[in-house]
Parts: sequence; structure tokens; C-alpha cells
Amino acid sequence: MKIIQKVLLVFAILISIISLLAYDAFYSAPFRFTIRYETLSSIYIPEQMNDVSLLYFSDLDYGTYMDQNRLNRLINRMNGLSPDVVIFGGDLFDVAVTSISNTDIEVLTKKLKEIKAPLGKFAILGDFDYKDTARLDVVKKILYDSDFELLVNQSITIRNDGSQGISVVGLDSQLKGHININSAFSNVPRTAFAIVVGHEPNGAKIVPNDITKYYLAGHTHGGQAYWLFGALYLPEGSEDFLRGKHEINGSFTLDISNGVGTTDTDVRFLSNAEIVLYRLEHHAITEGN
Repeated sequence: MKIIQKVLLVFAILISIISLLAYDAFYSAPFRFTIRYETLSSIYIPEQMNDVSLLYFSDLDYGTYMDQNRLNRLINRMNGLSPDVVIFGGDLFDVAVTSISNTDIEVLTKKLKEIKAPLGKFAILGDFDYKDTARLDVVKKILYDSDFELLVNQSITIRNDGSQGISVVGLDSQLKGHININSAFSNVPRTAFAIVVGHEPNGAKIVPNDITKYYLAGHTHGGQAYWLFGALYLPEGSEDFLRGKHEINGSFTLDISNGVGTTDTDVRFLSNAEIVLYRLEHHAITEGN
């Protein structure tokens, strides 16, 4: 084969690969909800909570690209996992949405209400939820009517057929709300397995290290389109932590979800839309440990 033919062949292959990647990023990946499975193991998780599953999803961003058809797929995917607990990490509507119709409210309420979680459904607020007072009121009503308990600087104990449980601490949005650490942790024992849920990842820097056992965040979409030297989406509040897991002061793990929706541009590249399913595992104290 002549050199010119080899060069043309390599060029054609590269163009084909780039075209396939671009097609997937714009026309497939935003619709593809991947499941990330994680196990949380600790001596602080009571034996009664062993094997309890906790599903976390964030950044729905409904109204621009996330429509009813995409939402139906998401809810079906979530219910197929049969979680015991469901937590929503904020940003119900996309920030670009200027008006919310009654149809939007009815669709979201109906679909979110269909999510099954026998041990409870909980939610926090994101910065997009604070776009204006009317938006905030609508978000709160939809969550309430779809059986989500809103946690704003407060905690709740989740139990499973027993007196012992784990604590879930919900923080207000660091960017648009008002985080009150004292209020959020006022009822959380130091010996509890405390899962803290804060919309923006940077909030992990201000929670108490001696109480927090795991920190769930969203907000960043994992960059939405990510490459080794940068990302498409770099929102305020993610300057220190954009994606993945981070050990905070050697005390607890910050785990940032890529979220399920898109904003600004309907694209996903090396940052799949994801649902995270955590399985709790009681780690018994054994001799020598």
C-alpha cells in the first residue's frame, strides 16, 4: 500500500471515530442513565441497616432538555433498582426555564410520586431552585406533593425494623441559600453514621470532620463534557472539587455525582448521566480491629 493511501486510511479512521464519539455525546449519552454501584461499610452502620440500599440522584434540570419522555425512562430505571431510600440532590428545573406551566408541575409531581422507597424519600435544594421566589415555592410544592421530605439544614434518622439507624443531614444550597451547620447537626450523635447531602461539592470543606462519615454532592454534572485538561461545565461552587471522589482531611469521602440532567448544551462526554445506588454494610468489630 502506498504511503498516501495509508495516510488517507488513517485519516478516514480518525474521522470515523470522532464522528461516532460526537454522535454518542450529543444524541445518545444524554439519554443514557448509567448505574454506579457503591458499598458503604462502617462499624457505625447498625446491623439492622445491613443491606439497606440508598439511591441518590441529582440535577434533574427539567424543562429544557429533560422532558417527559426522558423523565419516564429515568423513573423506570430507578424503580427497577428497588431502592429502600431515595435522596434527590437538588436542581429540579433547569436554570434556563423562564416559565413553569401547570402541565410541567403535574408531570413532575406524578412521576416523582411514582418513585418507590419504603424507608423514605428525601430531598435538598440546589442553586437553580433559588432562581426566584416563585420557582422556590413551586419546587417545594412539587417535592411535598410527590412524598419527598425536604431537608434544609436539618437531619433525619432512617431506621429499618429497629431502634437503630443512620443519620441523613441535608444542607441548604451553599451558593443561593444559607447553610447553618449548627442547626443541621444539632440532633446528630457523634457515633451515628452520618451521610451529609449538600448540593455544591465545596460544602464538604465546612462540615464537622468528626461527625460526617460520607458526603454526597451534585451540581457539577461531572463537567458534563470532560477531557483531561478541562471541562465544558465549570459552575461556581466546584472550584476545588469537580468530579469523582475526594478524601477530606483524612476523615470522610466526598462523592460527587454527575447528575441526570444537562444544562446549557445537551451533551455528555466522558461524564455519563448517572444514578448512584449505595448498599449499606455493617462492619462488625473483630478482635484486633
